Formats: sequence, structure tokens, C-alpha cells
Amino acid sequence: MKLPATPRASKVKAAMLLVTGLLAALLAAPLYAGPSVGGVQVGGHPGERNPLPRVQMERHAGKVQPLASIRMQNKGISRDQAASLVKRRYGGKILAISEVQRNGRTMYRVKGLSDKSQVYVVYVDKETGQISG
Repeated sequence: MKLPATPRASKVKAAMLLVTGLLAALLAAPLYAGPSVGGVQVGGHPGERNPLPRVQMERHAGKVQPLASIRMQNKGISRDQAASLVKRRYGGKILAISEVQRNGRTMYRVKGLSDKSQVYVVYVDKETGQISG
């Protein structure tokens, strides 16, 4: 004859199932760990745990460049970056951006609307990102 299930017995059974599932997951985790995450290789070379020393060596060899020099090679900042700089400094809303020549330099003319509903125009140097009025 089977005894009726008690609430305590079902809680114990649920806890045992949970522990068994967690243990199985822990044991299986090393099988899924590998040198790639989402199809993208992690590290510099297969099996390499810390790519930092290799990156530092490549930087000194001229293979890896700092972000500032990459911006200079790309001839400065983009329209979106200029808008972001102006919005961060002045707030409000950006109305228009155009590329203009000013004092022999290429600049972005950024027209915005402040939080107090005032229209403003500033210029952002395309090469340096410097904002002028």
C-alpha cells in the first residue's frame, strides 16, 4: 500500500531534483568552455589565456595603434561624434549639422535648440573635436 504524499516529502523531492540539476550543470560546464564565445575567438591565439602581453608587444612593434592616432588617420571625428560632443556640452536637441570651411579649417556647423528653447550655433573642428562659438 502506498502512503499518501505529504507536503514535506514533495519539498524534499523538489530540492533533490534541484541539487541534481545544479550538480549536472557544474559537471558539464567544462565541456562547453572553449577558446571562443559566440563564435568569436577569445584571446590572441588558441589556448592563449591572457593576450595582454602579446598586445603590448605588438603595440611597441607598431602593429597596434592607440585610439588617438587612429582618429588622426581617419581625418578626425564624424558628424555623429560632433553632434554627441555638442549635445553633451550644451544639452537640448541638435537641429542640423553641416560641414563648412572656417579660417582654413574643416569644421562642422552644429545648430541646436537648448533646453530653454534658445537656438544656438557652434562649430566643431573636424580634426580635433574642439568646440568654438
